[in-house]
Amino acid sequence: MLSRNAALPRIVIVGGGAGGLELATRLGRTLGARHRAQIVLVDGSPTHIWKPLLHEVATGALNTGEDEVNYFAHGYRNGYDFEFGYMTGLDQTKRAIRLAAIQAQDGSELSPEREVSYDWLVIAVGAQANDFGTPGVAEHAMFLNTPADAEALRHRVLEQAFRASGGAAPSRALSIAIVGGGATGVELAAELNHTMCELHHYGARLQPERVRISVIEGAERILAAAPPSLSAYAEEQLSGRRIQVLTKSVVAEVRADGVLLKDGRKVEADITVWAAGVKAPAWLATLDGLEVNRVNQLVVDTRLHCAGGDCVYAMGDCAAAPDGDSGRMLAATAQVAHQQARYLADELARRLDDKPARPFVFKPQGMMVSLGKHTAVGSLAAVVGPKRDYHVEGRGAKLIYASLYRMHQAAVHGWALAILLFIGDKLRRAARPALKLH
Repeated sequence: MLSRNAALPRIVIVGGGAGGLELATRLGRTLGARHRAQIVLVDGSPTHIWKPLLHEVATGALNTGEDEVNYFAHGYRNGYDFEFGYMTGLDQTKRAIRLAAIQAQDGSELSPEREVSYDWLVIAVGAQANDFGTPGVAEHAMFLNTPADAEALRHRVLEQAFRASGGAAPSRALSIAIVGGGATGVELAAELNHTMCELHHYGARLQPERVRISVIEGAERILAAAPPSLSAYAEEQLSGRRIQVLTKSVVAEVRADGVLLKDGRKVEADITVWAAGVKAPAWLATLDGLEVNRVNQLVVDTRLHCAGGDCVYAMGDCAAAPDGDSGRMLAATAQVAHQQARYLADELARRLDDKPARPFVFKPQGMMVSLGKHTAVGSLAAVVGPKRDYHVEGRGAKLIYASLYRMHQAAVHGWALAILLFIGDKLRRAARPALKLH
């Protein structure tokens, strides 16, 4: 049971994703380590991995055992406490959240249901793909919402690849359909293409050209949120690698052997991955007094304060947040979550000092999408001069894309340790296979 110092106010953060972990780290260093507040991070997993890299976990390019962050150890080093468990309820009268019991692998109970009290609560539980009620998705599609999803997909890809390689002269093709042409779907398609080439190098008899990867997108172009020039470049890169891009193609049903489109076409698939849409966890709609939108996101104001909540905030993908300057609703991206974490770290410190609240103003910095091992595409917002985005592509863009993860590491570990982690990554990659094959 988590002990509490009654003399200190307690800030509880639920969700250890990119935004939640960064917020806990910042508050732990500034308030927790100085004994101005008790900072508590709550998560149903004991470790963190940066969600934008899940497509690399799914293809074996990233080893979760080497890149994940243990919350217990990280909290000890950074001035916050970690409470292991899934949030199941909220009692605003008591200012407490309820956590589910923790079960061991053999089914025995490690920790009972319990309550964690708070003075300020921040909900940062992220979001997941939205199947829009499409028939067959739950039964036949795989997802990329969590590290466990990514590992399951990696095992499935390896199994299907070697099954298709069976026999002295394999003739069977392997088909993979990815529903959703946003950043996740595009990055996964490019990474899978690279993986199939690497598997062939490691002895799989399946020829890469016999692997059919399809990206299915309902909008007029992939990367619909990006400028058209970026979408065109990404589609050109995918098509050049024999990846089929189907735009203006709405899925009617997912079946065991493929995807049926509303216009009657069928896309054959041994593996279907659903990477379309965004919705927050359904249990958020059951929380005491809090308002959600039609995709279960918590409705917040320009201070990220929850509608119907008293000292309750929400951030990241689970929050329907307006920009404090333009008033427009913000997209569910890691960039938004990062800026919200910095904002809330400052604002909660201001609350302790009884200073007036300020609105959250998002500063767009462009977007980057990986297109495999050596290339990426994106746009960078101008820091000075006229407000415009600069198109970047190729190897230079890939270096910028890779730097985003290093900046995340710096935010949660500090630059000194981030540099050591970078060096360690380079040494490990030089010493081991390019893919995790087990």
